[in-house]
Amino acid sequence: MKIAVAGAGAMGGRVGTQIQQAGYDVTFIDDWKPHVEAVQKNGFEIQTETDTYTVDANMITPDDVKHSYDLVIILTKAMHSIEMLTQLKDKGAITKDTAVLTMMNGLGHDERFSKVVPPEQIYLAVTMWTAGLRGPGQLLLEGTGTIDFQRIDGKESERTHEINKVFEDAGLNPKVSQQVMQSVWYKAALNCVLNPLCTILDKNLIEFAQYKASREMVQLVVSEIVVVAKAKGIELDNDTIIHKIEGAYPADKQGLHHPSMHQDLYSGRLTEVDYLNGQIEAYGEQVGIPTPTNAMLKHLVHQLELTHVK
Repeated sequence: MKIAVAGAGAMGGRVGTQIQQAGYDVTFIDDWKPHVEAVQKNGFEIQTETDTYTVDANMITPDDVKHSYDLVIILTKAMHSIEMLTQLKDKGAITKDTAVLTMMNGLGHDERFSKVVPPEQIYLAVTMWTAGLRGPGQLLLEGTGTIDFQRIDGKESERTHEINKVFEDAGLNPKVSQQVMQSVWYKAALNCVLNPLCTILDKNLIEFAQYKASREMVQLVVSEIVVVAKAKGIELDNDTIIHKIEGAYPADKQGLHHPSMHQDLYSGRLTEVDYLNGQIEAYGEQVGIPTPTNAMLKHLVHQLELTHVK
């Protein structure tokens, strides 16, 4: 099985190197040239809680794609995903037999991807793995996680089970879901809370949790998401979301982790807030439900981008 990981930054590096170490043929595709050059020269330098090691990798830019793949995992930033998907299709990397899977943060990827690739080729995934990018070619991998995934038309195929085996072999703790859209919304709810709040406050999860009224802050965001989700036909449980968020606080879970939005902003990159809190605001407008807390978080992050992103 020929696999491409398009968007080979923090999470793409984690998923791709674990799949490669399980013995699969993996090509990493990215358009950040310093990162590509660093990996081509030295491989991925990986730092964990207890070890530092190097994994050699085949890294190319989208312009250098010359082959088709059985599975393409899209892990770019959300705002770059359609450009990457379209480019890979135009280059012949994605054919009618290619499965396209994304586990990016945010909402609405199924709708956007379906404009480029037929729905029966698209898989949505939700991951609780975390990863950091310390610099070009340098990954920080902490904690453990899982991957839930499903074809967006709800059907299973031989390719579904092949993907599941790849993830199993790679130790990524996968599960073929029967309701991945609900899982996507639960993950989005977590990210709509922890990503902007930790970014605005410049804190990791443990530091945020130390504030005695942190649950009150969380609830303001979550209450809007639950109502909007219901209007969109997705049933979410408020207490389950709170439990998932607070379950991430301990140091042996994700507590030492700075969310990806924090990593992006303080590295001078634009964030994915429009695909998280901004998407909740947009969906709220569609169904006539006000979402002032999510809207304010979106605006605050964009204000910070004016300062930190050049």
